[in-house]
Amino acid sequence: KDTRKDERCFVLATGPSIKHQDLKMLQDENCIALSNFFVHPDYAIINPEYYCVAPYHPPINEDAWQNWMDEIEKNTGDAKLFFGISDKNRNETHGRFKNRDIYYLKFGRLWDRNTPRNIDISRMVPGPQSVSIMALYVALYLGFKKIYLLGCDHDWLLHINKSVHFYPEKNHSMVRSGYNEWFQEDLEGQFRDYITLWRQYKEIREIASKNSAQIFNATEGGLLDVFPRVEYEKLFDG
Repeated sequence: KDTRKDERCFVLATGPSIKHQDLKMLQDENCIALSNFFVHPDYAIINPEYYCVAPYHPPINEDAWQNWMDEIEKNTGDAKLFFGISDKNRNETHGRFKNRDIYYLKFGRLWDRNTPRNIDISRMVPGPQSVSIMALYVALYLGFKKIYLLGCDHDWLLHINKSVHFYPEKNHSMVRSGYNEWFQEDLEGQFRDYITLWRQYKEIREIASKNSAQIFNATEGGLLDVFPRVEYEKLFDG
């Protein structure tokens, strides 16, 4: 806790906007990478210190997950890994991650009307709608005071039934194993997911404010309008 007090960090998601931003500028920055970010061509230059992976969930199948874990172990350098505790046995079944710093968050608490003052990832925390929420838990717990979101486009409703990231879909091992994120019967579930995600972002914004921390959206474009927008390139002026 607070090992990065008063520093700044960048949360690196996988939205298509990433393709238009020069991430080599992050070489000496604190970074939290998400999901399949390790396929980025500049991953070794950025060398994120932290890496978050959302919990196993339908319609992912076991073989697809295990193949993905093999790639994560092989391609994420020495990043400290964060998973949901429900995946501990699943991830360690084949003896992987033995020489890595790995942490498991316990999800299950509900968001209360009375927003907590702090996020304590050593205790149960609310289940995240997106892995970006999980990364914000980690960032606030570590004490970062300025947190910049990149690649958080959240615009999947603009391309119904088509998965779009900064990388070709074939570059995700789960997709090669048959995973399709468009599994819901109709768009009602997508609308609910949007509402839940936006509400969680607003709760996180309130928690950050109570701790004199700030969250900014440095994503180029996208739909996320909860946090103030900043121009990524200008963060490195001077």
